[in-house]
Amino acid sequence: MALFGRRKPGFSKEVKLKPSEIPDYFSDDVDPAIHKELDNPKLEKREMEEKAEQVISGEKPDLFEYMESLPDVEDPFPPSAPEPELPPEPEKTKAQLLADFIRERARSALITPKQLIVQEEEGDAEALIAEMLADETCADIRTVQGKKDLYFYSDEVMANNYAKIAMLVIEKDDARTVAEMVRFNCKAFPTPTPVYYFARQPFFLDKEQMKLVIAHMHEDPQYQDIRECTAAINGEPYLYSIDLMSEKYAKALANGAESHEADE
Repeated sequence: MALFGRRKPGFSKEVKLKPSEIPDYFSDDVDPAIHKELDNPKLEKREMEEKAEQVISGEKPDLFEYMESLPDVEDPFPPSAPEPELPPEPEKTKAQLLADFIRERARSALITPKQLIVQEEEGDAEALIAEMLADETCADIRTVQGKKDLYFYSDEVMANNYAKIAMLVIEKDDARTVAEMVRFNCKAFPTPTPVYYFARQPFFLDKEQMKLVIAHMHEDPQYQDIRECTAAINGEPYLYSIDLMSEKYAKALANGAESHEADE
């Protein structure tokens, strides 16, 4: 048994000696583990040193003889199979290119008016739009109808509600925009909408513009459900739809929202 446990691959072969066979000194010349017939690191090292001495002394070994003397070793990394060639992608139709155009605009938070497509298309724009909407690869292309035009967007890129807001902003129908947002917030969350909400993107309606919008809604029969209330904590004006929540509930929510803002 080896002194330090099992012999690991690459180490010299263990040789047992009788006491009488042990020399007075030790070197590679008297090492019984070194024999030509044994495959061990010491023998390989000596052969490499001899080859190096030949090169230094000008005695260059024959390359082919040296390569033939090397043992045959199985390649641990066989060549990988060639990747299968993928068929070329089919060329996109004109309708599919139109869908890509609409998607690209949606990534920039823009909806695409039908009028823009008609202006850009030299041929039959109506037929092209119909082809696009019938194409299964264009199923994400949706429409939102405004008073002035029909608008296109991709619901994979843009939320349906945002597309509707964008349509209202484009058509500059401020009263309808405010009313639609107030009703949506009352129904979806529910919550009343602070007037300062409409000073933000994408509305950009300042206080004076909002006063005109609210005055217009008071006079227009289609916006009679839109009412005003104020937060008790600071008197901040809010809008809500009386068809979707009571005045008492709207005031309580407005006061809670402003209290939360003050705490932050």
